[in-house]
Amino acid sequence: MKSRTTAANRGRALEDLIEFSNERYRRAGKAVIHRVPAAWLPVRDGRGRIVSAKIEKKAAVDFIGHVLVPGGRALPVAFEAKEVSKGRRWPLSRLEEHQYRYLADCARTGAAAFVLIAFWEYGRFFVLPFAALEEKMGAYRRGGAASVSLDDSCFVETSFPEYLRPLISEPQRFLNSHQ
Repeated sequence: MKSRTTAANRGRALEDLIEFSNERYRRAGKAVIHRVPAAWLPVRDGRGRIVSAKIEKKAAVDFIGHVLVPGGRALPVAFEAKEVSKGRRWPLSRLEEHQYRYLADCARTGAAAFVLIAFWEYGRFFVLPFAALEEKMGAYRRGGAASVSLDDSCFVETSFPEYLRPLISEPQRFLNSHQ
């Protein structure tokens, strides 16, 4: 039987990797990061029984929390997890406007904000820090490139289960320079 990727489970493999890693970070006392669930509204039949549910409000981003960085400081973090099943490019249009705005707000207030992207065909994972995302998105909105290539220097390669290693080792690289 062929497996199907639906809107409901797309991204689940990456989110499972992240959640497994987050639990390891929590147990080690290095970070506390949680998945942000969407708010669901139950749909009831005439007798008041729940028969279905619909999303009432989308989550701002997939994950929020904080990470301990050198010096023992807790750095707030917010990020969105995205996937590319085939190919070398991540389309900027895959980031919804409310997600971009939330990451922008977090970056502006001192959090490390980024997009974590899995390129499954190549088995590679990358972090796109918000400052680079902001540049790419601005160019895209002015008619520039609509995607970011796997080979782009703005990406920071990472791996699991230590996907936060680049952030922990170089926190300044992930902080918005426009603060």
